[in-house]
Amino acid sequence: MTRRTPKTRRLGQNFLVDRRAAERIVAALKPSADRAILEIGPGLGALTDKLVAAAGRIAAVEIDTPLVHALRERYSEDRLVVIHENVLELDLRSVARRLNHPAGSELTIVGNLPYSISKPIAMKLVRERECVDRAVLMFQREVAERLTACPGTRAYGPLTVLTGQTYSIRKLFDLPGSAFRPRPRITSSVTVWERLAVDSLSADEERSLRACLAVCFGRRRQMLRNNLRAALGPEATQALLQAADLDGSLRAEAITLEEFRRLASLWNDFA
Repeated sequence: MTRRTPKTRRLGQNFLVDRRAAERIVAALKPSADRAILEIGPGLGALTDKLVAAAGRIAAVEIDTPLVHALRERYSEDRLVVIHENVLELDLRSVARRLNHPAGSELTIVGNLPYSISKPIAMKLVRERECVDRAVLMFQREVAERLTACPGTRAYGPLTVLTGQTYSIRKLFDLPGSAFRPRPRITSSVTVWERLAVDSLSADEERSLRACLAVCFGRRRQMLRNNLRAALGPEATQALLQAADLDGSLRAEAITLEEFRRLASLWNDFA
């Protein structure tokens, strides 16, 4: 068993050791030499070995200094470009350039994500989606359930709506704690992300959607009308619901992706 560094413990990193699982993840990613591939948190290299073998040269972002040194000793620069950085601060647009891919090349992303930053990474992929083609990512099962939830279910929430506006996400398979070292007490889920072909969500609309979701899901057990009234007042709430053609007696979890998009498009006129 590999001993974790203090930083690894802080980030909640658990290393994948299940070879069969690694093979399934790489197969789902479909790596090739013509794709610009970024691995998030390569750790001990369980996925890296197979990715390099299939794609020839990839990039990997790792924050833990001892792991960075180990990866650079193990792989040559012409096989693996190791980026010693916090993935949340990494400009994804720069990665393809570091791999000598043509300007504007989209990334294919893979990673066993540290549980503590999995949701911020999901939000990063939403913000920087223009340079992401597809991804195969591992999350804590509860987070994966939120990412793939349907309206009307308890798992459906802001994370579902935000990611669902820009990606089609599906769960591929679950992995027990025994697939990792150190062994976590939770189940992990591998998800496949495909960026939607039509994405007209502007930066302003995205900000409005985030504000709208924060209000609508502020008190999950309250009716949509009550949550909106608390933030906008009764008159603006009535006008907004009428303009969006929404039933204010519903809870936020019953509102579909399309209805939230419509609500957010009107948000600034009433907020």
